[in-house]
Amino acid sequence: MDNLSDDLRALFNAPICPYCATLYDPEQYDEVDECARCSNCCRAYQVAAEHRPPQPHIPQDDPLSAAAQSDSLAQFRDEAGRVSKAMMRQTAGGSYQMYERWFTEALGPAIDKLDPVLRPQAITIASELGYIADTEVMAAGFGPGLCSISGIDEHFCHCGRHP
Repeated sequence: MDNLSDDLRALFNAPICPYCATLYDPEQYDEVDECARCSNCCRAYQVAAEHRPPQPHIPQDDPLSAAAQSDSLAQFRDEAGRVSKAMMRQTAGGSYQMYERWFTEALGPAIDKLDPVLRPQAITIASELGYIADTEVMAAGFGPGLCSISGIDEHFCHCGRHP
């Protein structure tokens, strides 16, 4: 009975996603952003320090390179935010899928300029803003009956290219 009580206590004291009430998964904790990412709705949220996974001590060979990487990612985060806002203005009134595609195309060169070591972290940052990392999804298009520009059903699309 004590094990059950301990298990229930641990369950009810564990953090949950404030957006969809999914239980916190320590594997979804992001050390860079210092927040957890919900495995269900993919939103970021803060967790208390006692619930964060232990960080292994990794000695840094060159502390300046770590600072430079952090600066590069911070600059990339700012650039991604600017591109995201610009694409939101350009795709206003369109579908979210159109925004995702245009944002991915616009941000691609900025990701390509980054050091290959930083690209996975940059893609994670960009994915929070709608970046499509899967090349097959980008190449697939929207599908039959959907506008190739907006992703909206052709009968309701406002782009003016459909009968």
